[in-house]
Amino acid sequence: MNNKLNVLYFNIFLMFLGISIVIPVLPTILHDLDLNGSDLGMLVAVFAMFQMIASPFGGRFADKFGKKIIIIIGLLLFSISEFIFAMGNTFSILLVSRVLGGISAAFVMPGVNGMIGDLSTSENRAKNFSYMSAVINTGFIVGPGVGGFLAEISHRMPFYFAGALGIIALLFSVFLLKEASDDDTNETARPKVKEPFPYKLFVVPVIIMLILSYGLASTETMFSLYTAEKVGFEPKDISIAITGGAIVGVIFQLFLFEKLVGKIGEIKLTLFSLIYSVLILGAFVYASHYITVMLVSFVIFIGFDLIRPSMTNYFSKLAGNNQGTAGGLNSAATSVGNLIGPLVAGAAFDIKIDFPLFIAMAFFIIASIIIAFYRPDKLKF
Repeated sequence: MNNKLNVLYFNIFLMFLGISIVIPVLPTILHDLDLNGSDLGMLVAVFAMFQMIASPFGGRFADKFGKKIIIIIGLLLFSISEFIFAMGNTFSILLVSRVLGGISAAFVMPGVNGMIGDLSTSENRAKNFSYMSAVINTGFIVGPGVGGFLAEISHRMPFYFAGALGIIALLFSVFLLKEASDDDTNETARPKVKEPFPYKLFVVPVIIMLILSYGLASTETMFSLYTAEKVGFEPKDISIAITGGAIVGVIFQLFLFEKLVGKIGEIKLTLFSLIYSVLILGAFVYASHYITVMLVSFVIFIGFDLIRPSMTNYFSKLAGNNQGTAGGLNSAATSVGNLIGPLVAGAAFDIKIDFPLFIAMAFFIIASIIIAFYRPDKLKF
């Protein structure tokens, strides 16, 4: 594997390890500050709103100034946001943290997606993006366990640790991360002069991504609160559920994703993953005991874990020589869904805890219908 990709993957692992470390303690912190599901939805929505606003700029800056510098800036903002959250004792301070976190994501993810696209050929692109998703999931495997351990010291300690991980990733990026060069691929199709960005090709994929992101965000945002409310999951139980689901996701991403994309393509894989997600969310609603909720938790994110790299790979395929811009567009589309999803899910959760899942299922069905009538073969790459 390309050494530049190895450094990039390691940095992404550290960042998402930091992100996942704090998940098990969120319900406890919300309880300590007398906040509810709507407040959690607002925190996630503010993050998404600023990611949405900044993502197009992050993508364009990545193509203009280089992916490395954009990733470094994003990691710095990520660390600052985690330290602020660790010290925050009011809802307004937590909101400031999420604003910076959203901007950090708007810089890091377009930079990462763009760099992977630059370092990939048509033959290994799907594999490289599946590895990225597997690395992210690996962070989610390790993180909750570490977070549960740190929470025994202090409920704020996971956030300090997350900020420290961001600093480590930043230092690795400064000294070891390198931009792509002509020698990194065997293709000669990437001209030195930038091509005009093919916005028209992205209209339908962006619409699909918006709908998908809403369903994903509403489910993932409420997962810890939902399981805590429904069957009394504590931080250690949430850690086990997320870790188990992440392990299953890594297995699918490392050993099945590339083969599935090669056989049926990104669009059909996304469609089948959506259908699976609707069915498994239905099972999650009707699971009523600790063991059944835990078992369903292990497999509930399989569809999500295939949809993410599938659509990211598809955006990269369409992008040609504008990988950073495509990454920014992907990030912006995702953040719009991430903005609306938590707000609606948080309000729906406060009415009835199952409502966010029913809404997510409805959105996945809508996305499935759009994809069923989508004809990507008519597009010119």
